Amino acid sequence: MEFESDNSDGFDRLPDPLIHLMFNQISDIKTLIRCRSVSKRFNSLVPQADSLLLRVDRVISAADSDDDDDSFLIAFLRSIIKSLHHLVSPSKALPSPARSQNSPAQILREFERIRNLQIELPSGDLRLEKGTTIRWKADFGKALKSCVILGFRSGEGGGGEAEFGGGAGAGLKMRVVWTISALIAASARHYMMVEVVNEHKELENLVIKDRDDEGKVVMDKKGLKECRESQGEGEEAEVNNASSGNGVGLWWRNNRTTVPAVRMRMWHEARMELSGDMKMVGATLVVVRPTDGGGERSEVEEQNGDVGLALGAFGEDAVYCEAVERLLKSRSYILEMNSF
Repeated sequence: MEFESDNSDGFDRLPDPLIHLMFNQISDIKTLIRCRSVSKRFNSLVPQADSLLLRVDRVISAADSDDDDDSFLIAFLRSIIKSLHHLVSPSKALPSPARSQNSPAQILREFERIRNLQIELPSGDLRLEKGTTIRWKADFGKALKSCVILGFRSGEGGGGEAEFGGGAGAGLKMRVVWTISALIAASARHYMMVEVVNEHKELENLVIKDRDDEGKVVMDKKGLKECRESQGEGEEAEVNNASSGNGVGLWWRNNRTTVPAVRMRMWHEARMELSGDMKMVGATLVVVRPTDGGGERSEVEEQNGDVGLALGAFGEDAVYCEAVERLLKSRSYILEMNSF
């Protein structure tokens, strides 16, 4: 009995839609770029993947900075440029990128129809004291739409506000600093992705998070459309420039989307004990929304909206959800802040 030899690659028998599904499940851009060198077929199909994860895995320490007064956030953003170079360089299918190509936008131009995109940064943006934890989630369109922030310090014993040093006034000051720091970090991440949003018209969901799970910027289909339309109408994104000058990558260091005037609803408990023997000192929950974004709504409607945002912010973590629910039972108070 004779058998015909079949030297064809097994992948050649798979239809294109199945290969697309596999690539979407892989999602990691570094892996997908390497897949392009496997075959001509893979090289042509990889750019059609529509669910992607761009993972940044290298951090430049502050000691590598050219400026002695660079913050961790500045050094962190600069690290993205160098890290993206290493994502592209192993691929034989792609040319060696020039320095000007090492931005998220440049890397993502290799993909034709992105619908779902996650950017994973290597660490959180905030410079925190030991024992301090901050979690935040911000929703953007062309500018900030809402931000939920949960901050606390861990500790055994102690006396609530006294843990901050300086009494209740120092505690309030620290909570405001936490809020401003989270808003600055969120607006920097948003600015970083405006070019990507404008170039990828089919993008429907964008998440920018970090490996420490400190903060997350999200843009849904409606927010992405709003961002594109503001640019299409010639409306420049409001940008905060820390300084001016020339040089490669300067915008990474100095620019962020301007935070509009906001209204902040804050809940606070001096001490909380949660499940799993978790203790929080100075636990603070803040819901931030633009002052001109709610229209004519009653105070009850405003509060219900804030509560809904808070309850939905940390759904993946049971401990933080419990903390939010406990804090929402305490008295809230309102602060307002001008644009910055």
